[in-house]
Amino acid sequence: MSYGRRKWEQSQMVNWKKNEDEISSFFGRFNLDVRDLYKHVMSIDYDKMQAVCYLLSKIDKAIKICDFLDGLERGNHEDVDVIKIYILVSHAEISSRSLGKEKTGIKLVKEFFSPVASSLKHRIKPSLISKKNLNLNFADILYKLRCEYTHEGNYTGRIFKRKEDGKCFLSIRFKIDDEYFYGKCDLAYKEFIEIYMEALIENIKKFSNYGKQSK
Repeated sequence: MSYGRRKWEQSQMVNWKKNEDEISSFFGRFNLDVRDLYKHVMSIDYDKMQAVCYLLSKIDKAIKICDFLDGLERGNHEDVDVIKIYILVSHAEISSRSLGKEKTGIKLVKEFFSPVASSLKHRIKPSLISKKNLNLNFADILYKLRCEYTHEGNYTGRIFKRKEDGKCFLSIRFKIDDEYFYGKCDLAYKEFIEIYMEALIENIKKFSNYGKQSK
């Protein structure tokens, strides 16, 4: 490695270590304590450290966009749920790939959500049995919503519950091969994003061997 390259890497690591309080505060809003994990990430090899830090920068920007969309919903009653799904599911796919997974598309999304599957599988699910007997779960539905927005620009319709919805499920519609199917969601956005962030942190723990003693 050249001297210039080594100096650049050292400079990056110094700056990343300074971000501990900022990162801890960011995840604190989702009820996650990541300080010890971040200290651990700062002790692993540079390539893995870089992958995690770049990923944290990406999720910071994704959440800023989602926060902006929240403001549009509150102020102008805009439909924003599908756009949030697009942003977050795309980031889930990017996360799995950045953390070393070699799968593609929906398989990357399922890999991302696997640590929190038990928290989502009964709360986002198909509402009717398909005549095609499709075996769909929450990750399939989220991915279909994301793809529908990506390829057709369809962003209308609510996905997440609001306080006024009470205990009812929300009905959601998604498309498979030009045919519409229906599902239901029993999650508010705040609940979903906290589960989403938990999935991200669990994936980072696994990637960085957090909690495992070095051999």
